[in-house]
Amino acid sequence: MGNEFMKEKSILKNTIYYLIYNVLNLLFPLISGIYAARVLSPQNIGEVTYSQNIVQYFVILAFLGIPTYGIREISNARKNKEELDKVFSELFFINFISTLFFLGLYFILILSVESFRNYSKLYLIMGMLLLFNIFNINWLYEGLEEFKFISLRNIVFKSISLLLLVWFVKDDTDYLKFAVIMTVGTIGNYLINIIYSRKYVSLKLKKLNFKRHLKSILYLVSVNIAIEIYTLVDVSMLGFFCVKEIVAYYVYGSRIYKILLQVMNTFTMVIVPRLSYLYSENKKNEFNEILTEAVKLILLLGIPMIIGIQYTSNNIITLIYGDKYITSAAVIKLMSILLVLTPIGYLLGSRILLITKNEKKMIIAVSLGAISNTIGNFILIRYYGEMGAAISTTLSEILVMLVYVYLGRKYYKLNLKFKELIKIIFANLVLFIFLKILNEIEIIKIIKIIVQISIGSMAYFLILILLKEELIYKKYIKNRRLKL
Repeated sequence: MGNEFMKEKSILKNTIYYLIYNVLNLLFPLISGIYAARVLSPQNIGEVTYSQNIVQYFVILAFLGIPTYGIREISNARKNKEELDKVFSELFFINFISTLFFLGLYFILILSVESFRNYSKLYLIMGMLLLFNIFNINWLYEGLEEFKFISLRNIVFKSISLLLLVWFVKDDTDYLKFAVIMTVGTIGNYLINIIYSRKYVSLKLKKLNFKRHLKSILYLVSVNIAIEIYTLVDVSMLGFFCVKEIVAYYVYGSRIYKILLQVMNTFTMVIVPRLSYLYSENKKNEFNEILTEAVKLILLLGIPMIIGIQYTSNNIITLIYGDKYITSAAVIKLMSILLVLTPIGYLLGSRILLITKNEKKMIIAVSLGAISNTIGNFILIRYYGEMGAAISTTLSEILVMLVYVYLGRKYYKLNLKFKELIKIIFANLVLFIFLKILNEIEIIKIIKIIVQISIGSMAYFLILILLKEELIYKKYIKNRRLKL
């Protein structure tokens, strides 16, 4: 085996590949759901979706916290082949044992609950996701910054799944085939993961030290459970206190926000392995430089996105879902401010605490978020419906961001220049005025959306180039590549 695992990857290319990966993960359920809705009954779609949801709880528990923890450990060990093999083997076997344990609990559940037994074939099919979780080693490739492989592999299996869906699922009796196809893309990725991993690591059986990982991954399990409560409680309480239409207004609005948030987080996620490696090598200057430029990138992309949402969300919502869902636009407008705050909290708090091996502090932030969101939803939803849930979620995310930044503040030093911030503010002010003027012009909705997004984006980045904004001008224009 060569030394390919030691090569440094381009952060710009990794960002593009990881963005493609995340966009596909968001688009595949959307496209497959649209097709399934035309050939399957709501009852059977609901059964498949619900079974998938049940399995996902077991997958999260079985994973312990390895997807997050493993990225850091693999990144730290990637220059030492012997240590890399050892870390990979230890985490692989921990996941193996944990998955078998929760697989047993899953089978006990479906055999014990009558409503699950009635759809036993469906739950057995979905249980394959849990079984093959044994081979889910995405954390290896993320730690090695192999985002090109992750993206290309995902494209292949998502495409295969869509073709199989159209080919085999023809009417309502094919809901079990639909369930099988929903697992194909995931299981295929896992199997290719294992086969391809031999290029980078070898599985070892001797001199393994599992104990050194247990404390960290158990902390991360607690974090993951708190996050699940934090992210699910709003919809649960809306369903309990309000009519189902209110739930739909909130879900449709928050779904678009989450897609945009996923895009924003992509730009920070790809640098985590590099930051982890630099921190482990005590390269503080490079560490702080990359972190500073990542924060600037969040501001450069997030602020115009927020402004754009204020002027486009009404038309986007009515164009996609119809006029009756116009209330969802208000949800997006409010939650859009988190497109800057949440990624900053994620980067300067959650990821920094993980990189610096302070993951036990992460539970403080997510627990406060879960508690505040639960209390906020309980109070606000009964009076303000979907907007009450949006307000509660927004306030809770702000709290989590502030706690995260406070907990991680002593591990980094940002070098944000005031004059560069002024340039960003000025460019966004021009964008705001441009979109406000354009919004008053009466033209066809879809044309207005296209013009607002395309012309607005070009005008925004042109202003930044003319102002010679440091990150855009020097990295993209002068050097023609991003040297993070």
